Amino acid sequence: MSRLALLGNRGMFGRDALPVLEAAGFEVIGADLPEVDICEPGSVEAFFRRTAPQVVLNAAAFTDVDGAEEKEDEAFRANAKGPELLARACASAKALLVHISTDYVFPGERPEGYLPDDPPGPALGVYGRSKLEGEQAIIAALPKEGYLICRTQWLYGTTGKSFPDTILKLAATRKSLRVVNDQWGAPTWTRELARQIASLIHEGARGIRHAVNGGGPVTWYTFARQIVAEAGLDCIVEPCTSEEFPRPARRPTYAWLRDNDATNAQPWQEGLREYLTKIVARGKR
Repeated sequence: MSRLALLGNRGMFGRDALPVLEAAGFEVIGADLPEVDICEPGSVEAFFRRTAPQVVLNAAAFTDVDGAEEKEDEAFRANAKGPELLARACASAKALLVHISTDYVFPGERPEGYLPDDPPGPALGVYGRSKLEGEQAIIAALPKEGYLICRTQWLYGTTGKSFPDTILKLAATRKSLRVVNDQWGAPTWTRELARQIASLIHEGARGIRHAVNGGGPVTWYTFARQIVAEAGLDCIVEPCTSEEFPRPARRPTYAWLRDNDATNAQPWQEGLREYLTKIVARGKR
């Protein structure tokens, strides 16, 4: 059994990942602010002395894509400086660093999608640039056998704000919805991401991998239609363009994350059904 420190354990991914990681045989030590601040060297060092982790799974990040445009310093502090400090600490402790990254490190201009070996950049917006700088800091601080960077996208879970949760709430009160139909990706269920990460660690995977639900790519419109249909809601979902819903930060058009080694990825439709079952059981609907 490996002692695994799950940083950001009270976030959307962290809450759903904990039971998956424990079921996979890890002794999980969950931590978040204020127990540890990944951006403060003293806090990171004290945490490593106190817990002596063999694996560090970093799910702590600044994830507000639009908010990052106005809070650039905060985004780079959490997404670039934090991973760099963790990488240095892992190097000293000879621990494996598993870091969650994003499709935003790519410009999102390839309809065929991106593989892990494809060179990243130019990254999109402040969020993308900060996450790419975090990846680069890890690669500079650790040998390849010391890190596993798992890029994911369109993540949703049973807690916190997510696209399916938003669609369910809107569709329950409206007769119709308009959803963007010109952005492509892979809807990814938090528990499937955690399952893939656990498998990758056990398999000894290192370097950069892409971890998403299978069956993609799809658009947000297609995803929304499936959500409404699976939930049995009487709401019409109509397609629209990104230009009709401008956002502070530009989104990738074609940023499907592919991984030729991910042959057993759960189809995104199955992940959605599992999510809906979980939220009904938890009384969210």
